[in-house]
Parts: sequence; structure tokens; C-alpha cells
Amino acid sequence: MVDIFLFGSYVKGRLFPKDIDIAVLENGVDRFVLKKSILAISSSADVQFLNVGDYDKSIWLTLLKEGYSVKHKKYLYQLYHVQPSVLYTYSLQSLTASKKVMFARAIKHFKGEERLSNHVVLVPMSLSSDFADFLRTWDLDIDAREYGLIPLLRKEEY
Repeated sequence: MVDIFLFGSYVKGRLFPKDIDIAVLENGVDRFVLKKSILAISSSADVQFLNVGDYDKSIWLTLLKEGYSVKHKKYLYQLYHVQPSVLYTYSLQSLTASKKVMFARAIKHFKGEERLSNHVVLVPMSLSSDFADFLRTWDLDIDAREYGLIPLLRKEEY
């Protein structure tokens, strides 16, 4: 076995995840025995097996955005210096003038977000659930789109 990755709602910080998504990167293990062992620990686990030959499967993009490596004890996006983010747009039309001022003050205290304009915010995916909850408390119309931003890294930065 090369590594085990946790992903999905369990690692996104959902309060009540329905299951635990697990991807096993392997190079010749007995899949039946390993899956049985994992299900003995958590019956709600959804186990997928991958090997290097599966590099063309779309699950790799999911793992890059949200996969937690048990072997390295960090997220894959941290290993590869990528910052998956969610771009939020929102409208303040439903708020009164005083509520708009209160919202402007409140959003300044939300750490980790990057304001691109008055109604557009870029938030790391790891904070997206909290930020969406924050916006919902204000009853705002929101639109959210996920992006996997890959910064330009020089060889010496690795």
C-alpha cells in the first residue's frame, strides 16, 4: 500500500457527514481483505482503490482539491503547493443601510478570505463551509464556484 486518502464531507468539516470517503493508493494489496478491515473500523466508509495506472481517472482532481494523505499527515494541495478555492459572489440588496454597514464590519473579521471586489470574495476551500454559513446568517443571495488555483512556483520553492 502506497497511501490512504480521506476526502469528501468528512474532511471538509461537515458537522454530520453521511459517510467517510477513502481512496487507497495501492500496488498489489489484497483489496478484499483491506476493504473488510476498513469497514470493520467504520461501516459508513466508501472505499475506492487506485493504482498508478489510474492516473486518468477524475478522482485524482478531487483528491488534489480535498484529499488528506494519511501517510504524509497533510492535504495533497499542501504537498503540491496548490490552493483550491471557492469564489463567492453575493448581493446586499436585501439589506437595509445599517445592516450593510454591520455586514461590512463583520466580513472584515472573517480570516482567510480575499476580497476581490465589493461583492466578490475568494475563500480557501477548507474555509468554504464556514464562509457559506456566515453569508447565510445574513440571508444573502449567493453564488459559489470552486476553482483549483495553481500558483507559479519556482524550483527552489519546493
